[in-house]
Amino acid sequence: MAAPNHVALYERLFLLNRCLEQVGEIIEQFLQEGVVHEAYAGDRQRSVEELRADLSHVLTGMLHQRELEACVSSTRKQIKQEER
Repeated sequence: MAAPNHVALYERLFLLNRCLEQVGEIIEQFLQEGVVHEAYAGDRQRSVEELRADLSHVLTGMLHQRELEACVSSTRKQIKQEER
């Protein structure tokens, strides 16, 4: 299976972040409409934000690692070609 291009991966990460932000916004709307209690809404919003932050941190790190590995590989190939 071919690896998705970097743009698609970062777009997917952006969408994931946006979806989780929307979850927080929807919880806030339920709070404003009196559907959920303030303590419950606050706890859920913190949970969603922690999940969003964790996923962003981990996935960004993994994407960075992929880019770094590709750069190292490309540099090694270039050096080998220059040595010939």
